[in-house]
Amino acid sequence: MEALHSSKSFHAFLENNGLDASIYEKCEDIPRYIRINPRMPDTTIGDIETQLGTTLDKVTWLPHFYSLPDSVGIASSEAYKEGRIYGLDAASGAAVVALDPQPGHHVLDLCAAPGAKLCMIGDMLDGRGSITGVDVSRDRIATCRTLATKYKLHNCRLFLCDGTTFAAPPPTAPRQQEALAACEVTQQNVVAAS
Repeated sequence: MEALHSSKSFHAFLENNGLDASIYEKCEDIPRYIRINPRMPDTTIGDIETQLGTTLDKVTWLPHFYSLPDSVGIASSEAYKEGRIYGLDAASGAAVVALDPQPGHHVLDLCAAPGAKLCMIGDMLDGRGSITGVDVSRDRIATCRTLATKYKLHNCRLFLCDGTTFAAPPPTAPRQQEALAACEVTQQNVVAAS
């Protein structure tokens, strides 16, 4: 954040919008968050702490969430590579908890990338129902697909589309549900399940 604080354009933005730059001086030690993949019950907090070299603090109001210092990287850990943990901000997790998706629901996530919320929603649906992710950016939807594949979301479909014009219905017939066995990206139009 320090580079951002010294940026002339950042300070100009603050000044043009009547914002006091001192509010950003207090932005130290903001934690990052990870979510433990509940579909991998053999994952232990002790193992993850050892891999990350830090103590995890349980976020009591958010199931399976832990905070850690923002200086700790997770991408090189085996737990991350194996899909045992994923980075997800607590605010995004709280939005999913507030949505309260239940098995059998069909959930639409507009602006879905990078995909960690989709993974959490998939966990909550427990393989029943569907998740439809829509994003306007080809690169971001590709990242979303990578995460959905890594975390083995089998009830997910992704669309490269402007969310303001997206109008595909959720899959409802059993054969359509079975077609969600692999996460695929469709551009603009729904590919009909056979």
